[in-house]
Amino acid sequence: MENHLAENIRSYRKNLGFTQEQLAERLGVTLAAVSKWERGSSEPDLAYIMDLAEIFHVSVDALIGFSMHSTDADTEADRIEGLLVTVSARQLIGEYETALKKFPNHFRIVLGAGMTFAQIGIVYRQEAEVKRALELLKHSIELISQNRDEDLGETEIRNMIAECYASLKDYKRAIEEYKRNNTAGSNNARIGMLYTVNEEKPEEGILYTKKAFFSDFLDMITAIGGYMAYFARTARYAEGVRIAGWSLRFVESMKKDPEQISFPDKLLSLFYLDLALMQHGLGQIEASDESLRRAVETAAAFDRNPDYTLENMLLLDHLEKQSVYDDTGATALEGLSNTLKVCGSSLPEEFLEKAEQAIEAARQ
Repeated sequence: MENHLAENIRSYRKNLGFTQEQLAERLGVTLAAVSKWERGSSEPDLAYIMDLAEIFHVSVDALIGFSMHSTDADTEADRIEGLLVTVSARQLIGEYETALKKFPNHFRIVLGAGMTFAQIGIVYRQEAEVKRALELLKHSIELISQNRDEDLGETEIRNMIAECYASLKDYKRAIEEYKRNNTAGSNNARIGMLYTVNEEKPEEGILYTKKAFFSDFLDMITAIGGYMAYFARTARYAEGVRIAGWSLRFVESMKKDPEQISFPDKLLSLFYLDLALMQHGLGQIEASDESLRRAVETAAAFDRNPDYTLENMLLLDHLEKQSVYDDTGATALEGLSNTLKVCGSSLPEEFLEKAEQAIEAARQ
């Protein structure tokens, strides 16, 4: 078998993101020694070859006898990923297993294999496949320095690891893994479900579920605002009317007491303004005037007795001591004015003038 040791040491080291100096440090040798190994001017002793194989997570045979070219590995990864929509998951597993024998430390191949094993194992409840997925997913984290996908990070991989543990009914480890990666509460919903359903600890689980719902509610309101701005700037008024109407119904349904003025009313005033704009864009002037009137009246009513708690909101009333805020303005009427200013360039002049006059009249 042809010896490709020098080339392989260099390739595996780079794939792990190590410098020559860092590898030398791990092995307890000099930088010059590693440099000579990679140039082929000298070879490491057998003990160091075994240490290198352990560091690179490959067999000694693979380290000595296989010439690894990352471009070849990338080509193979591209080929297999291209099969995703044409072959079954089982067939894909076979492709990945063959590739792993040749490229055991290529991030995309290891991760792709891990994700595919996880899919089969979790969907069909195959314990062996789930365990294999765990092995590969953990190895992919060791190779994360090779990752070039900006939309993929270690958190996503660790969440899949947690999902695998849950599939194996190892709920405690699943919860631990989710908690370890619970940046900004991103895994609160999953943790809450595991505690409540699987660990039979509903009181502990609901604490996470509540936090998840609160965070998701605020994110959704922000996302709806983004959609409305998009519809306004692209003149997609018909879609805007539908989404504004749905948003109003949703927020109204969140009020425990529909007659009580509370924080949702500040949100409602903004959605009424959005609806008025969209209706104006469709030439529904009478309906637009009515929506604008309701936007201003709702905002003025909130400003007379502002309530920034969540006592009057379904599923959020447990956070009655929690104060909420938004970035539209200190008051509801100010929020309407600021929204007009931000979207001014995309608003019809007639509508802008009418809305500004209505808001000013309410202030007086």
